[in-house]
Formats: sequence, structure tokens, C-alpha cells
Amino acid sequence: MLRDLQPNVIFLIETKVNANKMANIRRSLGYPYGIEVSSIGRSGGLVLGWKANCTVSLRSFSARHIDFFLDDDSDGFHWHCTGFYGAPEESNRLASWNLLRSLNDCLEIPWMVIGDFNEILYVFEK
Repeated sequence: MLRDLQPNVIFLIETKVNANKMANIRRSLGYPYGIEVSSIGRSGGLVLGWKANCTVSLRSFSARHIDFFLDDDSDGFHWHCTGFYGAPEESNRLASWNLLRSLNDCLEIPWMVIGDFNEILYVFEK
């Protein structure tokens, strides 16, 4: 899919590997720049990768998010972006939502949140 679509930026969740291994994978996929957050055991793991025609300014990161500004030279837009992985444990979901609320502090530019919120509306979605 990456070869067909050739996006300038990728965000992957649940990589389930350490940061060093994920950095090698990211580079092999054609994304020379990035940040990786190691998994905790066999759970979680995040990676943000981008190509040379983008400027990424990292704001913050944790096991649950990577928050950054993106300037994409191909379209001239300036974005506030957050790659988000909501807590899978129901007891930690409030903390996930509070984290997301705290990151919403740049009201003058568009904000895009991508990822997995780990929220379900109906039991059949499990």
C-alpha cells in the first residue's frame, strides 16, 4: 500500500518492537526521517516517519502519542498533528482523553488527530 500511495508521512501504531528495530524498518520503507517509541513488552509501540519534502517539528511524545507540527512543501499547508493510541484498558481511557485534550492548544491552525482511540460504541465491535 505504501508503494502505491506514496504518502509523505506515515504513523504506525502497535508496532510491538523496540525503537531501534522499528527505525530500520521505517528507513527500509523509504522514510529517512522519523521518531520511534518502543513497545512495552509485546504491547504498543509507535512510529512517525516522513520524507525530505516535509518539515516536522516534534512537540511531545509518550507511549500513547506523538504530537508535532507538519509543513508539507507539496501543498504549502501548516498542520498541528497528533498520532494517538488510546489506552486499551477501560480504566485508563479517561487519562487518554485528558492527554488528547491537553494537546489541543494551537487553535490558530488546523489540528489532525490520527490513530486508534480504542473506543467502541457497541459490543459487536469487539
